Formats: sequence, structure tokens, C-alpha cells
Amino acid sequence: MRLARKLASTTMRWAVKRYLHLKPTEKSLPFASDETPRLLYIHIPFCLTLCPYCSFHKFRFDEPSARAYFELLHQEMRMVYALGYRFDSIYFGGGTTTILPRELGDTIDLAKSLFAIREVSCESDPAHLGDLDAAYLEGKIDRLSIGIQSFNDETLKQIGRYKKFGSAQEQYAKAELAIGRFPIVNIDMIYNYPDQSEEDLHREIDTILRLRPPQVTFYPLMYAPGIRENLSKRWGELSDDKEAKFYRIIDERLNGIYTQRSGWAWSLRGEGIIDEYVIERSEYVGIGSGAFSFIGNTLYANTFSLPRYAEALSQGRLPITHAVTFPPRAIKQYRMMVELFGLTPAKEPLIIENALLTLFGAYRGKKIIPEGSYLFSVMMREFYNGMDYVRETMRSRLSKEDGLIRDSVES
Repeated sequence: MRLARKLASTTMRWAVKRYLHLKPTEKSLPFASDETPRLLYIHIPFCLTLCPYCSFHKFRFDEPSARAYFELLHQEMRMVYALGYRFDSIYFGGGTTTILPRELGDTIDLAKSLFAIREVSCESDPAHLGDLDAAYLEGKIDRLSIGIQSFNDETLKQIGRYKKFGSAQEQYAKAELAIGRFPIVNIDMIYNYPDQSEEDLHREIDTILRLRPPQVTFYPLMYAPGIRENLSKRWGELSDDKEAKFYRIIDERLNGIYTQRSGWAWSLRGEGIIDEYVIERSEYVGIGSGAFSFIGNTLYANTFSLPRYAEALSQGRLPITHAVTFPPRAIKQYRMMVELFGLTPAKEPLIIENALLTLFGAYRGKKIIPEGSYLFSVMMREFYNGMDYVRETMRSRLSKEDGLIRDSVES
């Protein structure tokens, strides 16, 4: 299996280097050619403090800029609606999506007034769970994903979350209160920290089984390309062998109590909305600074600069600055990877790729076995590392002023 893992990792690294080259563009989103429901992704790029391992697009919170930003989101959403796009699901990502709860609630209300929204997923951190009890968010969020990452105090201190969010016990209490207030609560966990022992992992799983959230997501620790060297020196090198061993432990401990929904997600009731929205939606539109859209055969990226984001919308155009168009086979490979990561047979399996996966024991008959789900986890990890590189490249020339919106914005 080690050979299969290395081959999967090497193949994905080659693929993302070959295909993920976004270039400056004058393109905008095409008019929607049909009324197929797609997913609407909304990015909120603000955090009170910045975690050292996080590679997502974010700025340190500036309240005037954040309030103006939500008004810009509303403007961009209306422009997307005018292009004929229709959505049945929303996913709010960040940053800290709940950093301004009233504005978040208003954004959900606007989306529901424009589109036939059935599901709203929203990320949150432990510090903002109390805000979600406010009247302007009551009943508006169907799935809340809480970024806990670890219930080990020493780990929380190491990754800079202890002072930011409190002790493991405090975070457990907050998560416990959230369960039951929302239809689905997901707990995000990270495993394979360099100094994490097998006993440490078992204690993390014990805590999850005691808490019993409706969903839990275990992500392998990923060092984004631009911070890999620094984090390797601070925290230690990542071990692929340990990651594979820990993945098996997680799967064995959760199996029978939880149902695995994707390479990283488990559900207590075996159903519900999961984190990796790309599994269930082949196309999506992203709004907000640094958001990506995937329509047809093209990946589009919005500007990562807040002033440029505001400027584009003030001129009546979508804030897309970069794009890449993929060849047909690359699209099929991507969809096959995503579907297998979602633990469902590929709708259009490619002969060579499918033969290799069969050879390396990803399937038993037509059923994906745990060894296979780990292979797909490795592939998705490398894909996300590729997207991290794209984000780092897009952010590399930003200045402090690119995280600020100074002018008042018309809604």
C-alpha cells in the first residue's frame, strides 16, 4: 500500500503542477445555459487573529472594511443572479464567517430571497458560537462546522489556538451547547501532528465519541507550500506512514457508530450536508474576495485585494481577475477523483486510472474499501495543496492596504 500511496501522491502533484496555472483574464462568468442548481460559495476573509498553519485567504479583522465588504457581497450576488444562475445550497467559508453575525444573517436572507435555497452551511470557530444564538441567525443555518482541530491542550498551545479560543475543556463545553441548536453540527479535527502519538489520537477519538456530534471531519495536517519549511522547523516533519496508520485507527474507531461519507467526513446518522461541497456539485459559483468559481471547463478566481474587489463592483463588473481552462480529459480525471473521494463509483471511470486503482486494491469488487478511501484522501490532500499554492501566488503581491476598504459602498 505504501507504493500505491506514493504513486497517488506523485501523480496528483504532477497533475496540479501541469494544470493549475491561472493566468490574468478579461473573462467573466458566462450566462447560465440552464437552470441546473449549483452551489453558491461565499467567502468571508476576516479573522481576529491569524493561525500560523492556515493557508486560506484572510485578513486581520477591520470592522469598517468588514461591514462594507458584506454590502459588496450583496451587490455581487445580485449580479450573479442577473446572469441566470440558480442555487439550492450555500456554503460560507473563511476566514471567520460569523465575525459579524447580523451581516451574515442579512446575507442569508438576501440569498433566500433570490434563490430556492434548501441548505445553508457555515463555518465557525469556538470563540463565535455565542453570537450564533442571536435572533438574526436563528433558524437560518442548517449545518454549522466548528473548527476545533484538537482537544489536546498542548496541541492547542503549539498551533496558537489555546489563547485564542480557550482550553480543550472550554471548547468542548461550547461545542456541546451548539449541538442541538442546529440541525447538523460538524466538528473539524486535524490529525497527524508531528508530535502526536497513537495514544494522543485515541484520546481525541474518545472525546469525539463522548461528545457525539452529528458529523465529524478528520483532516490530515497539511503544510501549504509557502509555509511548509517554516512549520517543519517549528513543529517537525510530517510522516506519510504515520498519517496512513492514524487514518486506519480513525476509520476503525468510528466504524459502526458513524457512517463514512467521504475520505474525511463521518456522519452519525449516515446522511446530511458535508464539508466537501465539490463532491455533490460539479459546478459552483464563488463570490467574495479570493473566491473561486468552476463553470463548464473553466476555473475562475476573484481578486484577492479588497480595494480592487470594491473597484470592480463599482464599475458594474464581476471581480474575476484570473482563470484557467482545462482539457476534457483533465475534467474527467478531476470528477473521477472527487466522486471516489465521496466514496461513490465514478460515473465515467477512466480505463487506465481505474485499472491502476484496482491493481492497488482500492476496491473489493465494486465496493471502495478503507485502503481505497485512504488513497483518495491522499489525492485530495495533494489537490488542496495545489490550490494552496494558487492562493499563495495570488496573495504574494498584496500589501496591508489590500485588506482594507476605506470608501463607503452603495448597497
